[in-house]
Amino acid sequence: MYSYDDEPICACSTPAGISGIAVIRISGNGCGKLADKCSVILRSSGDYKKLSELPGYTCAFGYVKEPSTDIKVDEVIFTHFEAPHSYTGEEMVEISSHGSGAVKQEILKCLGMSGIRMAYPGEFSRRAFINGKMSLASAEAVMDVINSETERQLEAAGSLMSGKLADEINFIEHNLYDQAACLETFTEFDTEDPAEEEAKLEEVKDNLSDCHDRLSALCKGYGKGRILSERLRVALLGLPNSGKSTLLNTLTGYDRAIVTEVAGTTRDTIEVQININGIPVTLIDTAGIRETEDIVESIGIGKAFEAGRASDMIFYMVPPDMTAEEAFTGVSVIAEDCDCIIAVFSKSDAGTNPYRSEIEERFATIGITEFISISAEEEFNIDKIEDAIIDYYNELGGGASEGLLITNSRHYTKFLKATKKLAMALDALDNELGTEVCASALRACLDEIGEVTGKTVSATLADTIFSRFCIGK
Repeated sequence: MYSYDDEPICACSTPAGISGIAVIRISGNGCGKLADKCSVILRSSGDYKKLSELPGYTCAFGYVKEPSTDIKVDEVIFTHFEAPHSYTGEEMVEISSHGSGAVKQEILKCLGMSGIRMAYPGEFSRRAFINGKMSLASAEAVMDVINSETERQLEAAGSLMSGKLADEINFIEHNLYDQAACLETFTEFDTEDPAEEEAKLEEVKDNLSDCHDRLSALCKGYGKGRILSERLRVALLGLPNSGKSTLLNTLTGYDRAIVTEVAGTTRDTIEVQININGIPVTLIDTAGIRETEDIVESIGIGKAFEAGRASDMIFYMVPPDMTAEEAFTGVSVIAEDCDCIIAVFSKSDAGTNPYRSEIEERFATIGITEFISISAEEEFNIDKIEDAIIDYYNELGGGASEGLLITNSRHYTKFLKATKKLAMALDALDNELGTEVCASALRACLDEIGEVTGKTVSATLADTIFSRFCIGK
């Protein structure tokens, strides 16, 4: 575990590699004076000569120099931020330099020689959390924003980072604290008017029920949130030469999988990440399912079944020459392990499967009731495949807006526990178990919520969370 302190820190916030510019971030009260040792101001709006003298939220042109020799390293733009109005809540400086690896390393070395140490992973966001600039939930959403690959991921992560989830949690939390205070009053003081006490308890119960509904709604949104965080896994299964690889290539937009007329061409799973209407999808091509004595192919078939069991959705490919018995034998093996299997009658350009009616009847006996006819070769009805993926995602719940989706499994676990504790508190009131029992369950509920906001989180857990961040964030 890292040894944190309040010393000024620095790190490169832009990715590794060559780029037009790079941004090197410095944070910590007094960091401007330390950076003066390796900085020279050439032009600024107020003719300031030192970086530490720059007013907050202004820029200056100059260069970074090696402190002991005064040798110029690179011409840069300095930006100065004053506490508490900065990302971390501390004094901050950002240096925009050229983006070569050598330039970045030399500037960081000069800052180190000036008394500014390298930041630990996530230390900037950790300081923002400690200084009250954001809740723990909002801080954790920072990495979701950085890792976003689709517009839906960015919308969900951006909403969390901007505080929409924090606002909802704060509303729930404050309401629960108010009800806990009211219950403590009942516990400490006797009420002479039973009717008044009963009316107040009903009000408490109504407020707790509202909070329970809000927490439950957040938990329900995790179905979509998990997909945005971990990607929707969609497996293509079927007999050899049923069109799996051709469909994968068509959905991907390029020839990712080898396609031949030879049965058993695909012998291992092939995973491709694609974007379907903003939904991040991992599409998995698999080996054709059949009996074989080929050891390598049999291993691939085993992996095909594993991929199916681990997937959210399966498209089971049924070519025109597949009999009902062949189709049913293959799909029945994995039907119990996946809730969403869609039968795809492939290669429709080559004709209609003569056994289709029988296949649909037999598939219906194991819960497969959705059927799509496609030709991946001619891109016929490929939009129906995409629509099926979109429909699956939309049916997961969480409402039309994705601004309050929980994408973090830790948050989901804590909210689920909090919901159960709150249900216990309500049960205590309904069954007249006493306000003390209700208050105890309510405190346990608040402790679970506090581990999301950061109010009751341990230092060890906070360190673990921020250690997963990138160095410059």
